[in-house]
Amino acid sequence: MSADSSLRVAVPFHRMATLRPAWAGRLRPLLTLAAAFVAYVVLISVVLVLTILVLALVPGVNVALEVTSGDPTSALDVTLALAMGVMWLPAGIIGVRFGGWRPLGTAWSVAARPRRELLRAYGPWVGAMGVLVVILAAAAGAIVGADGSGQDTTASGLQLLAVTVVVLVLAPLQAVGLELALRGTVMQALGSWLRSPLLPLLAASAVMLIGRELTAAVVLPALALGLAAGILAWKSGGLELSIMLTATITVASHLVSAFGAGSGIGAGAAALNAAAAAPGTSAAALAATASGSGSAALAGGIAAAIALLLVTAMLMARISAREGVRLREPVVRPADEPVPDVVPY
Repeated sequence: MSADSSLRVAVPFHRMATLRPAWAGRLRPLLTLAAAFVAYVVLISVVLVLTILVLALVPGVNVALEVTSGDPTSALDVTLALAMGVMWLPAGIIGVRFGGWRPLGTAWSVAARPRRELLRAYGPWVGAMGVLVVILAAAAGAIVGADGSGQDTTASGLQLLAVTVVVLVLAPLQAVGLELALRGTVMQALGSWLRSPLLPLLAASAVMLIGRELTAAVVLPALALGLAAGILAWKSGGLELSIMLTATITVASHLVSAFGAGSGIGAGAAALNAAAAAPGTSAAALAATASGSGSAALAGGIAAAIALLLVTAMLMARISAREGVRLREPVVRPADEPVPDVVPY
């Protein structure tokens, strides 16, 4: 059953929950957020309990210390941090589907589905920009140089191979979950009440600071990445490009942190790695200090933050030119587009 076409208006991404009155009731946004965050707490608790049980069976040294050390060359550490981050994916699904009681597609894009055509058009650009941000962060750290105050992170080739496999498998899933939870759930829940995208965008960015190391080296790139992802989601009308940016930065910063551990390059990338980590995970709190000096990490964090803002502006200009919208206008859901069906109870 569709809404009266005479009442329809073009809808930007952050207002997708207003397509039907039942999705934007007074309490519905609160239920959406509560369902997502409660689900996340329960899910990461399960992950942590299972990790402790498994490690308790490992003979010899206390391996549990290794998964909380912030060592970017530790496969155990990286696996736990990313596994916790991946839990944002089912949490976001639960928030939208059972808290908001609306189709999951409405949280993906203004088309109410993932848009492969958008990824084909902009994906290579966004991926290249994400890699550029990591290169600049690592280069800034290398210029300042490490002072030898980081952990002893000498790693074997087998360790680095294990970390690489874990990162390539889990980091993209974490990026999908993070963008669904923060941009698809938080932004749209607040967008049910607010027409302006500014406060929903800022709120979704602020969530990035949960459980994070509150130093300039981490906070600056974390907020910049949150803003970049939020602006891309709002501007492009969906999560596709923000997922691509977050996934690229997460994968690249993890790998550079691991392979460059103990050097200025690794420290610069580690700051960005900590900034890109999912809120509430061990990587968010510890990764920035694991690979070298604080000065190199700070340089990398500042460089990453500046690069992210510049990259976002460039991508906004490209999207505007290709989609035929003004720079401060988003891609929207056309007013004559049929409203998605209600979710049956």
